[in-house]
Amino acid sequence: MAEPENPPDPRVANRWLQLGACVMSKMAIANLQYAWTLFTIPLMDALGASLSAVQVAFTLFILAETWLVPVEGYLIDRFGARRIVSIGGILVGLGWIGSGRASSLGELYAWYALGGVGAGAVYGAAVGTALKWFPDRRGLAAGLTAGAYGFGTALTSFPFRE
Repeated sequence: MAEPENPPDPRVANRWLQLGACVMSKMAIANLQYAWTLFTIPLMDALGASLSAVQVAFTLFILAETWLVPVEGYLIDRFGARRIVSIGGILVGLGWIGSGRASSLGELYAWYALGGVGAGAVYGAAVGTALKWFPDRRGLAAGLTAGAYGFGTALTSFPFRE
């Protein structure tokens, strides 16, 4: 088996802790995407907007989350996953809170897009880190981190139900 280009940090004794952190980080950002439909009607009511106008926020989130991952990947390589995940987590939190407090469609769009930037950073870092620490079990590492994204929503969407 070939050695990874960037070997895992020898200071961390247990790679399973790394994988657990990757899984938890993906679970923490999942609701911005997967629970979106639970918020559309309350947002329409609060903002006095049509469904199509509110849905633009979700489109901006998806664009920011996915199209910026290559840039975020570059930043992860340059500054490290820990820093980028920390910044990404802050952006997700700000996006989540700001979207809930938005008083106009423009604010909703800006906050939800900002959350998308953060979610993309966390998503990319989690997958990359998991694969780095498990070169011998890449399928397992990728599967657990990918599954965590959906599982996080399954666990945390209950409080949002009426």
